[in-house]
Amino acid sequence: MNGENPDNLGTGPNGENDVHRRLDLLERENTRLKKRLAGLGAIEDNPNFDIHAFQKAMAWYSMLMLIPLVLLVPILVTAARGWLPSTNMMVGPLPLIDPGTRGLGLGIIAMGGLACGGIAIGGGAIGIVAIGGGAIGVVALGGGAIGIFSVGGGSVGVLAMGGGAFGRYVLAGDGWGKYVFSMKRQDPEAVAFWVRLFPRFRNAVTSPLPVIPVGAGDSEFNSNPPPEHWS
Repeated sequence: MNGENPDNLGTGPNGENDVHRRLDLLERENTRLKKRLAGLGAIEDNPNFDIHAFQKAMAWYSMLMLIPLVLLVPILVTAARGWLPSTNMMVGPLPLIDPGTRGLGLGIIAMGGLACGGIAIGGGAIGIVAIGGGAIGVVALGGGAIGIFSVGGGSVGVLAMGGGAFGRYVLAGDGWGKYVFSMKRQDPEAVAFWVRLFPRFRNAVTSPLPVIPVGAGDSEFNSNPPPEHWS
């Protein structure tokens, strides 16, 4: 710590100044170590954040979001084989369900290698609700997702959630944005927002310990000295 050891600082008549000096030296050393850890890509230690509870909550909600995909598999197989009578129904110029038999799906519900529709499901999906390897929509779910609300391995959106995410309000293992709740960042605005949506994340955040400034109680201590038997 710049050649100074706080343990060697004296007390004497200027003991209070020595305490403040020690705290300043420790704070500078703490800042230096944090910068070194950040350079190594390490996760900064936050005593008010439980990383294991965060990971458990993330795994739980990720599993819940996969359930609709699992339920859609039988519908996809049925539609692709032409066993779904409603595939012939039209809503204006668009089919109600387009299974994308030629690789391109266009309909209210569209499926295929490339799908465009109100609900689009495919390798590439564009729709109000888009689900796919690459998804673009108001609600987007996929390996890569872009939307107002996006969920994916990599996601971009106003509300972005995933393994890696970028947006205004971000919930991710590793995230970037204005308000981020991740393993590396716990912005208060993001924590409050996501905990309201997903209450299980509340277990990952503990209340901070009260901070008592040095010297805050000196005047009270001096006006009310300890009993004589303390000395």
